[in-house]
Amino acid sequence: MLHIISFFTSHYARSLFSARVFGVSPQTTALRALLVGIWASMVLPAHAGRPMATDDVDIIEAGACQLEVWIERTRDSRGTWLNPGCNPFGSTEFSLGGSRVHEDSASAFTVHQWQIKQMLRAHDVTQTGLAVALGGQQVHQGEARETFLNGIATIPLAGEAQLLHLNLGALHDRDGQPHRTRLTWGLAYDAEIAGATRASLETYGTSGERANWQFGLRHELVPGRVQIDASVGSAIERWADTCLFTVGLVFVSSAFLH
Repeated sequence: MLHIISFFTSHYARSLFSARVFGVSPQTTALRALLVGIWASMVLPAHAGRPMATDDVDIIEAGACQLEVWIERTRDSRGTWLNPGCNPFGSTEFSLGGSRVHEDSASAFTVHQWQIKQMLRAHDVTQTGLAVALGGQQVHQGEARETFLNGIATIPLAGEAQLLHLNLGALHDRDGQPHRTRLTWGLAYDAEIAGATRASLETYGTSGERANWQFGLRHELVPGRVQIDASVGSAIERWADTCLFTVGLVFVSSAFLH
């Protein structure tokens, strides 16, 4: 596991270094801002545990850290994501990561991502859980920057076997044009289909844009410690030009931050 974590960490560090050294032209920056604006309509709501795009109330165990790594593929791009996070205080999860995205018709660019999620109330077999998340994304050396605030609820439908996740929030764009704030939303059905395997079906989106759908699977290779996941989705009725595929791993440490 340590070899895998080291590989992805060094890969992301090299990506950041190359972007800083070689820089970008104004034309490339504008192109990146446009590409990320289109791409972010698919993934900006995706500040949840892999592989859902709709967030859930759950956070990392108190004192523990986790590392999410995944590969994302669309019709015209591919990206490698690295997203580490920790819960040092007990009810607040911090994450800071990013992606190196390769567009088929343009040069590669780097996206930075951060999030703070505060659990307000944990869910159980009968009680709805509540949380709130603040975060954002920015293109490295570009003007495309977005900040979001997201309210999250997890509702038990049949104990832990069937859960409903609801998101409602706002997304603030700052991309060199007049700033604007838009409504974001998400609705996900999350169910156990085998002892260590869960499936999710969801729809999510941003006001003024076509809604998206996504189907995901996740399986615990080592219960509570290592998970493998995959997802497929697109904008509704726009499969041909917006289809999205992901496959990833999640590594969770034992509690060591005390």
